[in-house]
Amino acid sequence: MSLSYNLAAIALAVGTAFATSASATTNVWDSQAPWGGATPVQYVEWNSFDSIEGDSTPEIGAGTISLTPPAAIQMGEGIYTLFNMPTITATLAGTAGVFDVYLRAAVQGNTLASEATLNGISATSVLAFTGAGSHGDEEELYWVWNNVVGTDLYTFQFKTAAPHVFIDQIALATVAAVPEPSTYAMLALGLGILGAASRLSRKQS
Repeated sequence: MSLSYNLAAIALAVGTAFATSASATTNVWDSQAPWGGATPVQYVEWNSFDSIEGDSTPEIGAGTISLTPPAAIQMGEGIYTLFNMPTITATLAGTAGVFDVYLRAAVQGNTLASEATLNGISATSVLAFTGAGSHGDEEELYWVWNNVVGTDLYTFQFKTAAPHVFIDQIALATVAAVPEPSTYAMLALGLGILGAASRLSRKQS
């Protein structure tokens, strides 16, 4: 038998095994949102994927996602990577301001690489949930980039850590950044200096 025939047979067998699997429910995760009770300024979420090349029509919001190279198979409404370790690119339109920016993913089987980038800046994943899934161990991960100055376009890139990853759910979010305590301290110091200068000016007049 040829190699291509064997690969096709494996893909068919795996695809058949997972074809009846349920896709992720919109905006339902096993872990709490990493941004807590804050309301995202922007939110994009994929719970199913149009094709192995990616998806430009998320279930919530507007963004695009693509796999490079697109060597995977469709499983129900998820994507299963067979023998490759693809790079995944997701984009989100930017807005003016300063934000904490989040990438969130749910996968089964093997996992994603711990490093992801936002416009070329690296962050390390945080494991938010792990449990048994229908395609192997399930993990929910997130990455966060703090105090990001708003830009025209946010481009996220992340990779699978090994082949055989079922990509189930991906979300992107921007949340208004909360100033660090040191920022509040500097603001208080500045206001104090202004107040002292004002009092001194009144005394001298």
